Amino acid sequence: MPSIKEVARLAGVSITTVSRVINNKGSVKKETAEKVWEAVHLLNYQPNLLARSLRSQQSRLLGLLVPDIESPVFARLAKHLEEIASKKGYSLIFCNTNDDPEKEKSYLEILIRRQVEGIIFSRVSDESLLFKTPQLSKIPYIVLDRTLEKEEAPTIKLDNYTAGVLAASHLLNLGHKKLACLAGPLKIKICRERFYGFLDTLEKSGIGLREELIEEGDFKIEEGRKAMNRILSFSPLEQPTAVFSMNDLMAIGAIQAIRERGLSVPGDISIIGLDNIPLCNVVSPPLTTIAQPFDEMAKEGLSLLLKLIEGRKIRKTIIVVQPQLVIRSSTAPPRKR
Repeated sequence: MPSIKEVARLAGVSITTVSRVINNKGSVKKETAEKVWEAVHLLNYQPNLLARSLRSQQSRLLGLLVPDIESPVFARLAKHLEEIASKKGYSLIFCNTNDDPEKEKSYLEILIRRQVEGIIFSRVSDESLLFKTPQLSKIPYIVLDRTLEKEEAPTIKLDNYTAGVLAASHLLNLGHKKLACLAGPLKIKICRERFYGFLDTLEKSGIGLREELIEEGDFKIEEGRKAMNRILSFSPLEQPTAVFSMNDLMAIGAIQAIRERGLSVPGDISIIGLDNIPLCNVVSPPLTTIAQPFDEMAKEGLSLLLKLIEGRKIRKTIIVVQPQLVIRSSTAPPRKR
């Protein structure tokens, strides 16, 4: 087992400095702390965490609650959060709530019993019970991604309204006038924001969105395929020439349904998604999408949480990151039918 002396030697610092960094005590330059943690990881140095936590009352544990760890969005956020937390000397406990408010509440109670120092959560929906849990007031926490109408918690979120605007503007600029929308669950605020951004932009251009061309899904590929099949059940003249899907997975399902009908993307119908997951470059045709800056969201989120844990003043409690249009081959001008 490597010793603290070996860590100090590799990092080029004193044993006292290593102790300060590991125990988060005293003032140490950021660059020095990063050298120490790099040495800790390289040597796989493992201090007596139980004894240290009892002495300092610091567990160096953070909790992460996500609705669906199989989702590429939450998987990428978790990956970035874990990498950043590790560099800061924290370990992350992952909890998959499976979109269940009761399970979410139960996991919160477990994390508090595990004496985590802070919690990051993306709630299941507006039906979340988290704020009805009294213990939540005893621990620093932030909300990542899924917010309420009047969010009072420290929050990192995408500008979802602008994401909807970007999707509509791209399709309108290509010349599309008959559009459909594959929405996520509208009980989730971010889905409503995306929808309003999309709808408002269409209406400003004098373009309507027929109610029967709005489908509500669950963010999964199969639901996107089923929703697109329902839209394609209309006569060819009533079918849209372009579709906005509120996430990339449903967009991929929509492409499958279109091909199953003997139609092509973007020849017959253009598709635009949202998230910019790695599959966007693999699917055929490559998917035009609205990108979320997952790395920026994770960095800002963890920085905000650590400030709360350290008792530092926070200038901004709500941080909004901006989406970006990524144009690939799944969108094109409509052709005459």
